[in-house]
Amino acid sequence: MDNTTPIPSIHILCMEEIYITAWNDAAKTYKLPASVKVSIHHDRLAELPSHVKFDAIVSPANSYGRMDGGFDDALSRAFSPKQDYLALTRIVQKRLYAEWRGYAPPGSCTMVDLGDASETLQGNEWGCRYLALCPTMKVPQNVLWDREVVYECVWALLTSVDKHNRKITEEAGEQEREIKSVLMTPLATGYGRWSPERWAAQAVLAIRHFMEAVENGNKWSLMVTFKALGHCEDLERTYDL
Repeated sequence: MDNTTPIPSIHILCMEEIYITAWNDAAKTYKLPASVKVSIHHDRLAELPSHVKFDAIVSPANSYGRMDGGFDDALSRAFSPKQDYLALTRIVQKRLYAEWRGYAPPGSCTMVDLGDASETLQGNEWGCRYLALCPTMKVPQNVLWDREVVYECVWALLTSVDKHNRKITEEAGEQEREIKSVLMTPLATGYGRWSPERWAAQAVLAIRHFMEAVENGNKWSLMVTFKALGHCEDLERTYDL
């Protein structure tokens, strides 16, 4: 992935139109870069057509990797064998223990290679190889108090994808593959009780700021406080949405 296109293609899965409206409004208000390719799907995961392809899918999971509620339940039903519903949970928790000793802080991103567990999981028709675990909460709970967690999750996701792709390019790895497309849902809007507007605003800002960071390395690698304040103020304006 080169510096001019640091963002993978993004598929957003929305079960309700209110989230689609919120995203489209935020993309205009917060100036989503035109180079970012976004496809919106008004559907459930179980009914997403097989012609929709993506390399990674985002789990808005809890910090302990239990894949049995909300969208994580849909992921378990899609990737685990019918006779072993908890197969995906075990794989995710094993990775979390290796990376975080079992607790991934909210706002982080842990990339799980589902190809390593191909004998345990069932195949999927979307060509998805990776699960990006981006917890917005420790356990299912209201996180209105955590006013920047979506921004943090999306930034962590983009950083993880960027690191993954740079590693493959630098090491010429053949066993893994680049992540060129990601599917995600609205974050923190279920148990978390976030509004569609705050979710969309912070997701767009994280994408825009991340692109600025990649394209302006001299500035972002030597960031000073007064320059950072502008980005902080962008984010703070979303608190009351």
